[in-house]
Amino acid sequence: MHFAAASPGPVTHILFGSSSGAESDTDKATVYYSVTVGDSSHIHCADTDGHHSETFCLESQAALLGLFWHAAKSQLVSVAKTGDFYIHGEEEEGRGWQQIVKMKIGGGAGPEGPALMVAWVGDQTLASASGRDDVVRLYDLDTEDNYILRLDDDIRSEMSATISSLSWSVAAGILSAGTSTGRMAFWKHEQGMALSSSSSAHHMDADPSVHWLLQRGMTVAGRVNNVVWGHGDSVLAVQSGTTIHICQRGLLQRRCCGLLAAVQLSAHEVAIESMQGSNTLQVASGLQIRGLGLSETHLLLHSNTAAELYDLTVAPARMAFAFTCLQRLAPVLQGHFLFRAEGASIEVCSMAGAVEQTFVLSEGDGKPTNMEACSQFLFVFTDTSRLCMWSLSGREAKPYGGAGRVLDLPPDLLLISMRCNCDGSKVSMLTRQASSSQQQSQELFVYDVQTGTISICSFGDEGALRCPQQHFWDAEHPLLLACELAKTGNAQKKRTAAAAEAAGLEVAMLFATPQGIVLQECQPTEACQGVVAVAAPFLYTFDTTSEAVKSHQRQVVHQTVMHTFIGMQDVDRQTSRALLDFSYHLAIGDMNEAYKAVKLVKTAGLWRSLCLSAVRSRRHQVVQFCLDNMEDVQCAQAAREFGRVAEPDARLGLVAMQLGQLEEAKKLFTCAARPDLLNKLLQACGEWDEALRVADKHDRINLKATHFRLAQHHEGMGDFAAAMKHYQLSDTHRQEVPRMLFEAEQIAQLATYVTEMNDPELLCWWGRYNESLGQFDTALEAYQQANDTVALVRLHCHQEDFVAACDVVEKSDSAAAAFMLARQLEATEQVAEAVHYFGKAQRTNHGVRLAKQHGMDSELLEQALKSSPLLMLDTAEYFEQRRELDKAVLLYQKAGKQRRALELCFSAQLFDTLASIANNLTAKSDPAVMARCADFFLEHGEHEKGVQLLMQACQFSRALDVCNHNSITLTETMAEAMTPGQGTEAKEREGMLRRIAKLAKQQGSFHLACKKYTQAGDKVKALKCLIRSGDTDKIIFFAGVSRHAEIYTLAANYLQTLDWHARPDLAQSITTFYSKAKAWDSLALFFEACAQIEIDDFRDYQKALQALQEALKYVQKSQKSSKQAVTESLTGRIAAITAFLQAQQLFGSDAASAVQMCNGLIVELSSDDSTEGDVVDARVRIGDVYALLVEYWATHDGMQQAHQLLERMRITKVPSGPYIEANTVEAVYQVRTCLWCCTRQRQGNLLNKATIVCLA
Repeated sequence: MHFAAASPGPVTHILFGSSSGAESDTDKATVYYSVTVGDSSHIHCADTDGHHSETFCLESQAALLGLFWHAAKSQLVSVAKTGDFYIHGEEEEGRGWQQIVKMKIGGGAGPEGPALMVAWVGDQTLASASGRDDVVRLYDLDTEDNYILRLDDDIRSEMSATISSLSWSVAAGILSAGTSTGRMAFWKHEQGMALSSSSSAHHMDADPSVHWLLQRGMTVAGRVNNVVWGHGDSVLAVQSGTTIHICQRGLLQRRCCGLLAAVQLSAHEVAIESMQGSNTLQVASGLQIRGLGLSETHLLLHSNTAAELYDLTVAPARMAFAFTCLQRLAPVLQGHFLFRAEGASIEVCSMAGAVEQTFVLSEGDGKPTNMEACSQFLFVFTDTSRLCMWSLSGREAKPYGGAGRVLDLPPDLLLISMRCNCDGSKVSMLTRQASSSQQQSQELFVYDVQTGTISICSFGDEGALRCPQQHFWDAEHPLLLACELAKTGNAQKKRTAAAAEAAGLEVAMLFATPQGIVLQECQPTEACQGVVAVAAPFLYTFDTTSEAVKSHQRQVVHQTVMHTFIGMQDVDRQTSRALLDFSYHLAIGDMNEAYKAVKLVKTAGLWRSLCLSAVRSRRHQVVQFCLDNMEDVQCAQAAREFGRVAEPDARLGLVAMQLGQLEEAKKLFTCAARPDLLNKLLQACGEWDEALRVADKHDRINLKATHFRLAQHHEGMGDFAAAMKHYQLSDTHRQEVPRMLFEAEQIAQLATYVTEMNDPELLCWWGRYNESLGQFDTALEAYQQANDTVALVRLHCHQEDFVAACDVVEKSDSAAAAFMLARQLEATEQVAEAVHYFGKAQRTNHGVRLAKQHGMDSELLEQALKSSPLLMLDTAEYFEQRRELDKAVLLYQKAGKQRRALELCFSAQLFDTLASIANNLTAKSDPAVMARCADFFLEHGEHEKGVQLLMQACQFSRALDVCNHNSITLTETMAEAMTPGQGTEAKEREGMLRRIAKLAKQQGSFHLACKKYTQAGDKVKALKCLIRSGDTDKIIFFAGVSRHAEIYTLAANYLQTLDWHARPDLAQSITTFYSKAKAWDSLALFFEACAQIEIDDFRDYQKALQALQEALKYVQKSQKSSKQAVTESLTGRIAAITAFLQAQQLFGSDAASAVQMCNGLIVELSSDDSTEGDVVDARVRIGDVYALLVEYWATHDGMQQAHQLLERMRITKVPSGPYIEANTVEAVYQVRTCLWCCTRQRQGNLLNKATIVCLA
């Protein structure tokens, strides 16, 4: 499909993203692109479903520099050329896009300023750089961290170097930056190529930049304008002016033969050096060097397609001959022969290029892929995983061991490098993944030619992944193997390129034993790029980065002593061999053979070196063995200390410290997590800054002690200012600084220090010092500044200035100062003031003592009331002896001796005091005391208070009597208080509850009475009390939960007295209660009453019939003797009502029959003995029958019949009012009157006619 941009203008950026809901639709693709309209940028969105719209417009009035998709949060990240940085996200339910973040990226510039560069790094990080800066800024969108990456110190030393290009390799996970001076810098993140949110676990670190590892850089001619990464992670194109540089990442090739070493310096240049330190010979070639070979007289260089052989016996070296490589198999140079592959054959060439011998591999062996040779054998590895060998010991090469041996290598690995040892008994191999040309295996394979077995050594672990890059066999020891490792995990923390290269490489020293590959030690390389050769006790490395090397002023190859042989590199050959055997047996764990290997070593210095070597390799048993053989006092002390420390590495650190290897000791203490020992070592070394750093971060418990020792150090050096600073940090300055300055006789500086510090403790010390010198004014000033009120009072009293001392105490409210002043006042016989300040100091014992001695009774009472109970009792006895009984009673009461206080009140008739005591009595008081107080209140008419005290004294029966006789209202709280507990005897408890309930009922507290009767178990009386309260809801609830027949009946009887007809719930409760009580007669009577109400009040004979039928049903359940008579009566009434209802229904269809039936009912009811006049009939009311007939005739032109019925009612004394509506009666009589008048008139007319006739 295709579409046109919605806005007019050029499309500048386009990328794929996703929209809301697109996660589950794998066939849907969303494209975002920007269109520049004038000075603004519009972002549009289009997808494969045909939707096309504008999402948003940037606020910045500048062209768009970069547009990126943040997949983790489905957000668009856009950067304008002005440095404005935006994040837009889609709103909920797809309603549009909103701006989430807007900020300014550092380094942005206007149209005339340096260009801004941006790159999207990983999945969540934006990198930016400006043409005027030498740093790269990174913004982590997930963790919101922002930090910078700096160039190598060598590049930054170039004053004009600024970043001119920025690029990110997804495949390699490398961020590259080019500079204006032609330098290239590379950074690689610890997490590898996937910088996703899952790898942001390091965001808690203070500086996230520590997780970016600065790689080795490169240099091109001119300014770097653009950098583009190729497919994979090994090819890079760099634009510099009009030149394009195609660069390939790879290892520098190196070879060693005897005392010669060849090291690749660049893509076209190789350096030849003697390991004994002679000058460097450089060979330049027109080939892109991919590999090299070296013999004592010749140098072989080859690319992927061609090779050149150089003669080193002449100066300068000249090319002997060149040839074409028909396949990507490196030729091999060994001695005076050159081995090269041609198809399935191996050609042996002389140094002049002549083919002297040819080996043809069989079809089963396959074609050669790798070759390697030593002095005795040629090894060829084929594409069928076979290893073919030829012996080179004779004049001609001969096959060795028959057909090629099949190597049992994993099928997913391809062989990339092969090396053989000095005697040809073992072959080491490196591999890579067959599916990737870049992912190298983390394993080293060693093939044993004699046994045909393969041993494997893996260098990958969870902490740090280490990848083997090169491997080398020792020149003389056939079992010693060195493997160059590159650290790819979080072990690298260096920042500069050279340091990163050094920190990223280490050499693993291995022994190829019959039991497998055993690691002897890992030795980090320092200031080098790799290993050239191994020749115990030396390790040969190379470094091509130095400018001195490039100018031929320094060696490329460097000799380094292996850690195992440090201090023993100058021993003779036999001793060196013995030490190597010692290391070998240690590596395989054969301690007996190891000790036998060095039993002839007698030199103490050698044992010392061997001990150091064991310390470096962390071999504790060897360290102990060496210490025992060193015959050194300090080492003997180290041996004693060796067993006192728990951590193994810490033990080794102590040994290293005794042996003078302080740096090694620091490393060991760090590895052992013993910052305390490291701190002490740093202090002993005088590295105080580092000691403080360690103490601050890892040894906080000794931080103050470290500051204290550093202060002592500065004090010894005469640096008092620094000493005072660290004494303060150690929190010992209050004692140490005055001591130091006083001993140095710097009193003026001490005074200044005390004043500036304004520390109360220092000021107090300064005041005491001046007080000892008699300088009281200065002392007072110091005490006042320190707010030391005790010292101020003491000094004022010493000067007999009691007014000032009193003023200090009153203002400070200090108990100690008040006590000090009181003692001084007592000493000067100012008793009243002394008693006052003893009280202010809360030392009432002294105040009471003084008041007694001087007869100050009012002050004595005041002091005693504030004192302890024991002192109160003592003072109360004092007042009792002096017959000041009111004060004694008060103190006895305050001290808790209420009985004694009451006895004094009763004996002395202190009624007011007694009332006060009684008011303060609580439930915890003595019951006998409360009873006596109750008697007192009852005698004086305070019945309510007396009742309360009787209740507290647990005299409940008496309390009830008082309430009953004195009409004291019994509250629920009082009733609950007088209710005996569950542990009381049942009969006694029930009697008390009944008394409480009875009194409550008498006082009208029916609910309380109901509660207490219920607790006593008399629920019938409880319900009767509730009935008297008239609380219908509680009565219904109580009856419902009681489940007692009598209670059910009582409740139902009570409910019948209410307007139950207006409340159906009451009628339902009545029915339920009678049913539960099985009171069938009462229930039948209730339904009879219901029927009568329906007839009398509502003339609803239908409901009345239903009620009578229910009554009949329950009467039949009755067991009474009158059951038959009641049944007959109900049956008759039901029959009569049924007949009446039938008559009502017949008026609509057969009026004559209905009239006949009603007349029959009238006759029947009139003849009934129970009916007299308007007396309510027990069956059907006769008035209702008359009313039915009258209403019928009145509405069917039967006014005469209606009138006759009304007359019959009048004659039989049945009133018409309750049954017939007044307008109906009036209408009947009006019609009857008119008829009568017409009849009389007609009769008059007839009489007149008769008279006329007679007269005629």
